[in-house]
Amino acid sequence: MQFHGFFSNKNFVLTRTLPAVICALLLNLGGLGLLYWTTQEADRVAYERQNHLFERVIADLRNQIAHDQESVTVWDDALNAVRAGDEEWIEWNLGIWMQEYFDHNALFVLAPDDRLLHAYIVDDPQYALDYSKAETTILHLVDILRTRMRENDGQLDAGAYLQTPGAVDVALVDGRPTIVSAKAIVSDSGDIAQVPGEEYVFVSVRYLDGKFLTETGRKFLFDGLRFSVIDRTQDHEASNRLVDMNSQTIGHFFWSPYRPGSAVFSYLLPMLAALGLLLLILIGFFALQLRVRYRKQRLAERQMYHMARHDSLTGLPNRSCFNDVVDDVLMRDDRDVPGIALLFIDLDHFKQVNDTMGHPGGDVMIRAVAGRLRAAVLPGSIIARVGGDEFTLLLTNIADLPDAEAFCENLFASGNAPVEVNGRLIPVRMSIGVAFDPDGNLGRDELIRRADVALYRAKAKGRNCYVAFDPEMDAANREKRRIEHDLRAALDAGAGQLRLQFQPLYALPDETLLGFEALARWEHPELGDVRPDLFIPIAEETGMIREIGAWALRSACEAALHWPGVGISVNVSVLEFDDPDYVERVRAILNETGFDPARLVLEVTETVMASGESSERILGELKDIGVMIAIDDFGTGFSSLGRLRNLEVDIIKIDRIFIDQIDISMRDRELVRAIIEFAHMAGMEATAEGVENASQLDCLRLIGCDNVQGFYYSRPIDAHLVDQLVHARRVASNAN
Repeated sequence: MQFHGFFSNKNFVLTRTLPAVICALLLNLGGLGLLYWTTQEADRVAYERQNHLFERVIADLRNQIAHDQESVTVWDDALNAVRAGDEEWIEWNLGIWMQEYFDHNALFVLAPDDRLLHAYIVDDPQYALDYSKAETTILHLVDILRTRMRENDGQLDAGAYLQTPGAVDVALVDGRPTIVSAKAIVSDSGDIAQVPGEEYVFVSVRYLDGKFLTETGRKFLFDGLRFSVIDRTQDHEASNRLVDMNSQTIGHFFWSPYRPGSAVFSYLLPMLAALGLLLLILIGFFALQLRVRYRKQRLAERQMYHMARHDSLTGLPNRSCFNDVVDDVLMRDDRDVPGIALLFIDLDHFKQVNDTMGHPGGDVMIRAVAGRLRAAVLPGSIIARVGGDEFTLLLTNIADLPDAEAFCENLFASGNAPVEVNGRLIPVRMSIGVAFDPDGNLGRDELIRRADVALYRAKAKGRNCYVAFDPEMDAANREKRRIEHDLRAALDAGAGQLRLQFQPLYALPDETLLGFEALARWEHPELGDVRPDLFIPIAEETGMIREIGAWALRSACEAALHWPGVGISVNVSVLEFDDPDYVERVRAILNETGFDPARLVLEVTETVMASGESSERILGELKDIGVMIAIDDFGTGFSSLGRLRNLEVDIIKIDRIFIDQIDISMRDRELVRAIIEFAHMAGMEATAEGVENASQLDCLRLIGCDNVQGFYYSRPIDAHLVDQLVHARRVASNAN
């Protein structure tokens, strides 16, 4: 009975229940307080990360706009066009191209005296912009740009991300947040003289509202993203100031921040209030839920980080990611083999695929090629897509250059298979430049430069091949610039250094002299005869081929006036064919020289057929003049036989690669036979190029080839020797 008081209700409450309740209450309150603090901290961390990410998006967009502009501002053609006031060229290349490909909203070209020369405004009310409303901002940036051009002579430090100075800022234009970027239009070759600070200026405008807010919110998970000039948040919104180059606030971006902690707290609070006695269970449940939320947050962050550093079409790393990885690899000294190789890969003639199959078709090819490259990449290496049709590949643990070359051979073997696009098999052709560093001591920029130089050499060799960098290539580049400069000077001086040689064509089966193909030659005053395969590609790259083509056509017609009864063939570059004035130029030359159009054959490549209705129209107009059309180097492109059948073509010239082994290869002989039969069924003649021996000639005669030319008969000869051939032909004809 002595313990009765101790176990009484009052005593139990005071000595057992109350302390337990107080302890539970304190634990509950402490746990609730700890929970609240934890969720708030989670919200703060999430907010800081989102805020930093948004600042990075704006900064990257400023740089990207300037980088986009350099695709057209560092370009001789652009400088010549704005100087000449070529409105159509400017509209397509500095207007439509920049808007459709890079999504710039408004574009302006200013003269050296800051006059507005050209304005391209998207035909959409949401992008309508009166230049006068942006004029103050634009002229301010142009003034800054001109100062920088004068101070730095138009140059940036080595290793800079951009090629030329620029001026970019954010501003309110017509009440809308806008990025405005000004870049000088300069020569990429350095051959066009400009006074620093007096350049033409190309200005791009990109709005930071409307479509930008929608896409940025969707891409980076900024819910309810909006912009306001006034700093007035609503319902716990997060905000980020938009400041210009003078650190002046011009507005604020607001969004509903990702609040993982608050979501968890609001979810668990009713349960904690109702089930306080189950504190331990609820804390365990909360910890589990919190972990799940944090995992989702971290997953979202990783996804956003991945999206910012990877190509959305292929999933491959982008240029920024690739550069960071290369830097990390170069800093490491724990590689088993110190050698590394950097490959620059470019898809040959990809623009033609886009032109013929559309951008969706081009995307199909890019994804297919990316998959093949990803499958071929070696462990420890990385591949990235750095441009529309450009890829870079870093190979590690490469013992020597032959290892890198062996990889390229395997890459061609696996990557050159055709890709099916819209039911058509499109061949994949790649040019690869290789830069090898045996010790890993070269910097990233030097590796990329060397790979780029090697890639250019691969393209110059005919594409669809790989070339490893050699120090002599730098000297070759200098020589190329010299050739370009001297060729320009030769043309400006009246093309006196250029001459034509002529290779005869004969008709089968009796080998009657049919005509001559005119071939351009250049006799350099110091270098002697410059090979056509050296100066013609340079002329095509710089656009000088148009002048050379016009000179060659006129000279060939004038020479052939002295050779009655035979035809003359003249090669036509794709650049000439794309010239809207080409047909009228041909008509004018024929009229001025008095040459019979029926004796003229214009030779074009299969590439012209990629321009669709445009090629059909031009070929039809040429046929109306009365000239004949030949498809040169047939079989080396990817033209459609069905399209060829519908074009106004008279002759198919079979490329020499099919003739080389026609006398020993049954496969080549049957292939040539099929081409000849197709030509005959389509109402065309077939001419074989590159005939070098009697055995080849007999095979061609046997399978019904119409005409032949090649070293078996004659190398290209000068005009006075042509006179002798034509005279001999007339003598033989009179004797018969």
